[in-house]
Amino acid sequence: MTPIIKIALAGMVAVPVATAGTVAVTGVAVVDVQEPRGGKHFVVPVPLALAQIAVAFVPEHKTRFHMHEQARRYLPVAREMLEALGDAEDGELVRVEEPGKNVVIAKEGGTLRVKVDERGKHVDVNVPISMALSLLPDADGRLSASAALFALQHARYSKVVDVTDDDGKRVKITVY
Repeated sequence: MTPIIKIALAGMVAVPVATAGTVAVTGVAVVDVQEPRGGKHFVVPVPLALAQIAVAFVPEHKTRFHMHEQARRYLPVAREMLEALGDAEDGELVRVEEPGKNVVIAKEGGTLRVKVDERGKHVDVNVPISMALSLLPDADGRLSASAALFALQHARYSKVVDVTDDDGKRVKITVY
């Protein structure tokens, strides 16, 4: 085998291996949408590294979120509350039970879990507290899309969203 063929083969092997390694390190968000009664079922894996690269090409002024001044003044309180919640013991924080409705908000490990069941609708949202902290806007009330994507790395190996509406359509987002 000639040296050029060996180099070409090595390159053909190296690119997929490097790509798989990058995906393994940065993670993949899997969006799973299923319609009821045998309807359409979409599963879309989104490598977080690819999403971060794509966001880098969007002009920054198009990806910035600006908070109103009144909301911005509560950012230190929000940060302090999330840090205290992270340090707190696990347990149920809120429970609301009404006919046909149940809401439970609990801290489990480093995650804030919100579960809502209401007449055939189910919502299960799991937010790692470290992710919520990293999603808080800066002192000027700005949050960039790239910072939000980077925050998803705090949600590795967790089901972030699982929602089922009353007609059976289900949407799940899991980060691996």
